[in-house]
Parts: sequence; structure tokens; C-alpha cells
Amino acid sequence: MKILWKLRGYMKMYARQYLIAFVVLQVVALLNLVPSWLIGRIVDNISSGQLTTTQLASHVGGIVLAAFAMYALRYVWQSRLYGASIAITRLLRRELYDKFSRLSPSFYTRRSSGDLMAHATNDLNAVEEATGMGVMTLVDSFIAGFTVIFGMIFVVNGQLTAIALLPFPLLILITHRYGTQLHKAFGRAQASFSCLNEEARESVAGIRAVRSHGIAQRQEQRFTTALDETLQANLSVAKVDAAFAPTIQLIYGLSFVMSLTFGAYLISKGNITVGLFTTFTLYLGQLLGPFLQFGWQFNVFQRGSTSWQRLETLFSEVEDVIEGAQTLPNDAKARLSVDIDAFTYQGSQHRTLEQIRFELPQGGLVGITGPTGGGKSTLLQLILRQFPLMKPSRIAIDGHDIETLTFDSLRSNVAWVPQKPFLFSGTIGENIALAKPDASIDEIIHVAQMAGIKDEIEAMKQGFDTPLREGGSNLSGGQKQRLTLARALLSGADILLLDDPFSALDMKTEVLVRQNLKTHYRHKTLLLVTQRLTNLLEADHILVLNQGQIEEQGSHHELVAKQGWYSMVYQRQSQLGKEEISHHLGLVIAQPLENQPKTHRQIHEKPQQEMGEAHV
Repeated sequence: MKILWKLRGYMKMYARQYLIAFVVLQVVALLNLVPSWLIGRIVDNISSGQLTTTQLASHVGGIVLAAFAMYALRYVWQSRLYGASIAITRLLRRELYDKFSRLSPSFYTRRSSGDLMAHATNDLNAVEEATGMGVMTLVDSFIAGFTVIFGMIFVVNGQLTAIALLPFPLLILITHRYGTQLHKAFGRAQASFSCLNEEARESVAGIRAVRSHGIAQRQEQRFTTALDETLQANLSVAKVDAAFAPTIQLIYGLSFVMSLTFGAYLISKGNITVGLFTTFTLYLGQLLGPFLQFGWQFNVFQRGSTSWQRLETLFSEVEDVIEGAQTLPNDAKARLSVDIDAFTYQGSQHRTLEQIRFELPQGGLVGITGPTGGGKSTLLQLILRQFPLMKPSRIAIDGHDIETLTFDSLRSNVAWVPQKPFLFSGTIGENIALAKPDASIDEIIHVAQMAGIKDEIEAMKQGFDTPLREGGSNLSGGQKQRLTLARALLSGADILLLDDPFSALDMKTEVLVRQNLKTHYRHKTLLLVTQRLTNLLEADHILVLNQGQIEEQGSHHELVAKQGWYSMVYQRQSQLGKEEISHHLGLVIAQPLENQPKTHRQIHEKPQQEMGEAHV
């Protein structure tokens, strides 16, 4: 029952609903005594031969009225109680979602998605059951139980009641022992379910890779193993669960035998009548319900307590990126200053970035390239404050330290095109307008054209209303990249962080998008990460990152002249580009005219047409 104390702050918010439910429940418990008392009176009148038709009718009428009253009142208290528990769970779900949205990516590298989904579903459901059904059975068992015992003492006989209650202290001892076992078993069951959830999520999300690599049997075996472990863990819980009801019924049976024996003795002595003993046995039958509920709610609270402990570990996670309180002035320039002394990922002994310093003027373009694993994407994530940056390192926009800015202020001025584009469920238009939901269709079409994807979208049957499958699986990699770029352009941010946004594009589309950015977005400040060095020909400044440090920097011509990594890679890429063009032209020339695509046939046919027209 510790969970109720831990959740007292939430329950206080709905104290009125709980109070109404408890008062109505007490009235129901009192009304529940009436039928048994009336039945006892009927038995006594039959025994004495004094039962009249009027008495029988009034007693039966009283039983019927009590039944209808209890029916109506039970609806009232259950709706109030369950309404409060659902409201508490809604609040917890909202807080958990808010917590997830505030935690930095370092948290998600330590926790799997399947595990977090298990917390957000199974664990919250267990807490909801504890605050709803658990509280109901707890209060019902106490109120109904004590009310019935009150009736047994003052309506029938106190001595007989004492004898009947003698076995019940055993119930407390045994349920406590079962509760300890259940707490451990349910904890293991929830942990195994998290593993099973993650295994299923991973297999479904990577189904294409599973099939292409022919590892379906391996994944099936892994899932079967996780499923068996979950089954065994839940069987352990079920074994403990199964012991509750038989134990309670055994103790109740012992109580009934003792009551029957002592009750017969009291009747023989003339201390109670047969009718009163009939009332007593009916009350004792009513007492079984509260004691069964007592055992069941003990089970529910143990499950809820275990789940709440798991949830507490999430709520207690420290947010390593703390939001600032300032906002950027409206006239602030899109000027970026980066001064990183060192940055190390949590739990790592190796510095990811070291001595990174550069200035990016408003409307400027700084290119970042270098070998894989050099820290390029990490640098962009630090500008977005995805990870904490320790002093004396500092990143500023127009002189304003980004650590002092609110997240809304920072992210409304900085847009990010990630290396791995992510699209949300909804239509293509809704995904483009994600950062500006009130954007007009003309604005959406314009940025789609600037990203070089407008014609492809309009060629689709539903155009910008085309629904996207999970993760945008019905689009190509290049289309997803350009949609993400269009989303960033529509956001209105003056600083664009482009993390290899052209890697999945063909050369023609890449040139078109670059030209659009140069022509229509010269006022925006660009930080471009790329491995295609032709994208950096017009960059104001270029950084070559290698193992977290600046190995080379300068303009394109300066870096080519240095004969370093940049020069070597650029010459190699240029040579490969020439070979591809030569190979393509060779295929075109070698191909028979009638078999060539229409565009190539037009190249050959156009001079002949012009000559014919001139001759005429």
C-alpha cells in the first residue's frame, strides 16, 4: 500500500471524487445489512408461527428496495472512483511524455524503445489499476468488512463474532508473505516483457534487413527465447496469484465451521434464536467478499508498487541539458560563434571534439568535412543543445550564449536537416509544414520546389495529401532528404544546419537544390556537413575534422593547394566524376539511334530538322 502514499499528491487533486465515492460506499455497506436482517426476522416469525402476509410482503419489499438502492449507489461510487483513477493515469502519461521529450539523446542511447514503451503501457496500466480497482477494493473491504462485523456484534452476538474472527489474523501473515514473493516475481515479469517488446519492435522495424540478410530463423529464435522467458516470469506471478483465493477460502471455511459449532451451542442454551443465527451466517457470507477483496487488492497494490518503482527511475532521470530563460532579440543577427574547448560523451573516456573554434557570419556558408567518425554530426547536435557543453566551451548566436536561451527561442532560429531524415505519420504536406502548421499551400509548394521535390509530389495521385507510411517507407531516400530540407526551409529559421543533406541525391538534383539555396536563401546562414567536396566550392570557410580536431581549414582553393586530406579526396572525387560522365557518354554513343531514349534521339534529330528547314 506504499504506492498510495507515494501517489498521494496526485490523489489529493481528485480528493472530492474519492470522498464522494467513500461516503456512498458506506451507505451501500449499511444497506447491505438490511436484507440479511429482514431474512432473519422472517425465519423467526416462521419458527414462532406468527408470520402474516403483510409482514412477509413488507419484509420482501424492504429487500427489493434495498437492492435497487444499492444498484444505483454502486454506479455512483464506481463511476466517481474510476473517473479519478483514469484522470490520474492521464496526468501520469502526460508527465511521462513530457519527461521523454526533455531528456537528451544520451538517455536514449542507454534505454531501448521497447523498454520505454513497456513503461508507458504495462507499468502505467498497473498503476491505474492500483489507483482505481485497488483503492476500490481496499475501501470496500474495510468499510463493508467493518460494517458487517458491526452488524454481527450488535445485531446478533459478540461472543459468536469473536469466535468467527479467530482464524483471520492468519490471513494477514500469509498475504504478507505472498506479497513479498509477488513483488519480486512481478518485477521480473515486467523486465522480461520490456525485453520481449524491444525484440518485437526491432524485428518489425528491421523486417527488410531481416529478409535481405536471410536471418528470419535467427530472429525467430531470439523472439522465441524472449517469449519463453516472459512466459516463465509470468507463470511465476500466476503461481503466487493462484495461492491467494484458496488460502482465503480455507481460512473462511475454518471460521464457518467454528461459528457453526459455537452457534449451535448458543442456540441450545437459548442465547440466540435460529433466525438470528441465520442472519449471522448470512453476514458471515457477506464477510467472505471483503476478505477475498483484501487478498486481491494486496495483489493489485504489489503490482502497482513494482510498476511505480520502474516509473520512478524514469521520472528521476536527471535532465543534463537545462533550458535557459532568455529569448533572442527580434533584431538579432544570424551570426554563429563556436568555441569548443573539449566535448566528451557521457561514459566515454575519449574526447569526441577538441579545440573547435570558428565564426560563421550572417548569410555565410561554412562547410565541414572529414573522415567518418570525425565529430561532424556531434558538432551540429551541440549547436542544437542536444548534449550539455561544459565550460569554458561556448556557442553563441549574435553574442548570446545558447545555454541562456529557451529551447523555443533557440530552435525557432536554428533549423536542422539530420543525416538520417525522419518523417512523421500524416501527409506529405503536413510533414513539410511541421514547424509551421499554419503555412498556406502556396508556401508549402514553394519550399518543395526549392528542395527539388515539387514535381515528384505533384506526380503522385494525391499530391501533397499523399499519406506517408511509417517512417516514410513509401518514399525513396532522396525524397525523404528533400522533404526534410523543405521542412527546414519553411520553418523560417535564419540558421540552417545541414547534415549531409545531399547524400542520397543524384548529381543533377543536387546541383538544382544547391542553386536554389544560393539564389533564394542567400540571407540564411548555412553550416553544411558533407562528404561531396563539390558542394563546398563556394563555401566561405571549410573545416576538415579528423578524430574530433580541425586538421585543415580555409577556402576551397587554399585547401586544394595544401595537398592534404581535402586536396587528395577532392582530386579523387573529381576523377571519379569524370569517369562516370565518360562512361555515360560512351553508352549513349554506342547505343543504336532507334533504341536510345527519346531525349538522346532528339539530340541527333534536331540538327537534321534545322537543316531541312533551312533548305526549304
